[in-house]
Amino acid sequence: MSLQSDVQSYKLSQTQSKVTSALAWEKLRAYSTSQVLQYQPSSWVKLFNPPTAYSFDQAWLLCQCSEDQWLAWVPEYGEILLNTDEFCSLS
Repeated sequence: MSLQSDVQSYKLSQTQSKVTSALAWEKLRAYSTSQVLQYQPSSWVKLFNPPTAYSFDQAWLLCQCSEDQWLAWVPEYGEILLNTDEFCSLS
């Protein structure tokens, strides 16, 4: 009987941890979307993954193409279309 109750409590604790984890991710997503950075053209940003090993890890924002895409210029590479999750502000 004790083994069965231990298994049930283990399953319950796994379910609770999954729910807690899902709620934490939802809070993080809500926080990150509520604190949306407003990027401006003609500003430098830091690239998380430069396009090549020889290109710079920064880009100059040229213009916003859509809500989450920017046309940018990367030294030693050229123009590139970036999603907002591919770069961050330098400051």
